[in-house]
Amino acid sequence: MKDRLSVPNPQQIGNQNFAELLAAGNSMCLFVWQDTELWPVRYVSDNVESIFGYTKQQFLEREVHFKFLVHEDDLPRVNEEVRRLKSGETGYRITHNDYRIRHKNGRHVWVSDTSIIKMDTEDGVPLLFGYLIDITERKELEIKLETERNRLQLLLDATRLGTWEWNPQSNLTVFNDRWAQIFGWSKEEIAQSPYSWSSRLHPDDYDRVWRAVKDHLDGITPFYESQHRIRHRDGHYVYVLDRGRVIERDEHGNATRYAGTVTDVTEQKQAEINARRAASAKNVFLANMSHEVRTPLHGILGLVGVLEGTELNEHQRKLLLTVKESGDHLLQMLNDLLDLTRAEEGQLKLNKDVLLLPRIMQHIEALYRLPIEDKGVEFVIERSNSMPERIYSDRARIVQILTNLLNNAVKFTSQGTITLSLGWHALESSGNPTREQGELLIEVKDTGSGIRDTQRIWQLFEQEQQGLTKKQSGSGLGLAIVRNLVQLLNGSIQVESEPEQGACFSLRLPMYAVYSDQVNPEALDQPRLPELAPRRILVVDDNPINQLIVSEMLISLDQQVIKASSGQEAVEFLKRHPIEVVFMDLHMPLMDGMETTQRIRDLPVNQPHIVALTANAYPETRTQALRSGMDDYLTKPFVKADLARILNRLDKVKS
Repeated sequence: MKDRLSVPNPQQIGNQNFAELLAAGNSMCLFVWQDTELWPVRYVSDNVESIFGYTKQQFLEREVHFKFLVHEDDLPRVNEEVRRLKSGETGYRITHNDYRIRHKNGRHVWVSDTSIIKMDTEDGVPLLFGYLIDITERKELEIKLETERNRLQLLLDATRLGTWEWNPQSNLTVFNDRWAQIFGWSKEEIAQSPYSWSSRLHPDDYDRVWRAVKDHLDGITPFYESQHRIRHRDGHYVYVLDRGRVIERDEHGNATRYAGTVTDVTEQKQAEINARRAASAKNVFLANMSHEVRTPLHGILGLVGVLEGTELNEHQRKLLLTVKESGDHLLQMLNDLLDLTRAEEGQLKLNKDVLLLPRIMQHIEALYRLPIEDKGVEFVIERSNSMPERIYSDRARIVQILTNLLNNAVKFTSQGTITLSLGWHALESSGNPTREQGELLIEVKDTGSGIRDTQRIWQLFEQEQQGLTKKQSGSGLGLAIVRNLVQLLNGSIQVESEPEQGACFSLRLPMYAVYSDQVNPEALDQPRLPELAPRRILVVDDNPINQLIVSEMLISLDQQVIKASSGQEAVEFLKRHPIEVVFMDLHMPLMDGMETTQRIRDLPVNQPHIVALTANAYPETRTQALRSGMDDYLTKPFVKADLARILNRLDKVKS
């Protein structure tokens, strides 16, 4: 077979004007190949160099063999398609699947190729006529989109998210396989209608969910989010977190595409429910036991009072005094326990009035001066010059806080000094000269044995020393009582301590200073929390009870709360959803709060304000947390006012 370099005549390649039209384009090129081993080029349009980098002459003089330019991964398929064309399986023409041609500069050009086969009329050699279109830009976009689709599908599979899409105009609704599986169905069994899920909503959730859906449709909320229950195929209810937003509207502003995801949160919700039940059961049990013990104890103490009025010898009086002191101690412990359970159930009430602060201090000094000095320890009371004479607060709760803190100091201090300091921090003026809003500053400092674990001491019944060898007795109620009373008064408390270096408890209690004896106590309102802008807040804590407490505080401040039980869960959530503030527990398994923060700071997202939550009050830990990328630091135990103060500070910065 003789190869020829001459261009086929117009009858062989078709209308020459058509060839010129093809050549005029920047992305379309006409080829005629000879069907021999290397597909030598018999004709090519003039614009070939602009597409593949090789000149027309290089092709025609066989300096470049077309077959060698086809990508090695695509060549077998192209060969098979040519074989099918020549065998007549595809008729007289074939459109190849997209394939790649190596450009002169080494890159690859994606082409779409439609070819026909004809015989050379002069020597009978089969010729392939084809036009190639450069589709590189479109193909790379297709590949990118396919990669994104695959990545999204892998992400959905990994996170076990169900997806849905709804057209509110036609009511056509599409669910993915995972959505159906969450509720025990296959996708084929689910009708493409919103009724498929709305009919399975828990009756108690139905109105609330549809209101949330409609609020976003009407533009009232920037997105739709709801936690609710949907009935499973076998009859039980699945708790889900359902999120979505309108992604397309028509020319009239009507939503035509409303898409979202569903996450099964039954396990987390059940843990929350169990935590609530456990806390409630514990409180009920403790309250009941307190009441049951109180009745016979009052009988014992009553008889002790009767016996004190009888004739007793010195030995009997000492025995009776021991009984009385033991009974008083037990009664105080029961009162504390009852107050604690009431506080945790939100039933502990305040009884505020105008108080003389010097009288409270005289009472405290009378109670503790002699017992402290009998131990060989110095008792110092300090009072700043700015202290008001009168305050508006609950006398019993202030005394209860001071006695518990001083009892703790006395118990663990055998030498040195116990110091009680009081000060006053004035806040914004009320405009009324008879009263001033501020904070009572209390500090109880000792030179005792110190505290190793500043987190543990706030827990109910927890003590630094445990077991048979512990030096000090006690119920472990005192500091738990203090924490709850401080919270009740909308105050804050923190502790600084090191082993064998003593401890210092610092409190801030908001209240009014009163500068007139003609003040109506009812006119002195409790200091209000600041008005806060609503925010999306992520609470990250592996302890469901701690998570619940922080979440409930924030919800009561009208904030939108999402919860995560691990650092990894928090990072994955922030990859997909915008969050303004993160409250982050430092001590978590696998990935602690600092590492989680560093991972978040590496994400290509709008960065949230991250607040560390920890019972560790050491300055070194605070420094490490801030260096890890955290913006703020809150020491446990904290109260709602502490959270409000941080959020209010963000509002001021933003404004």
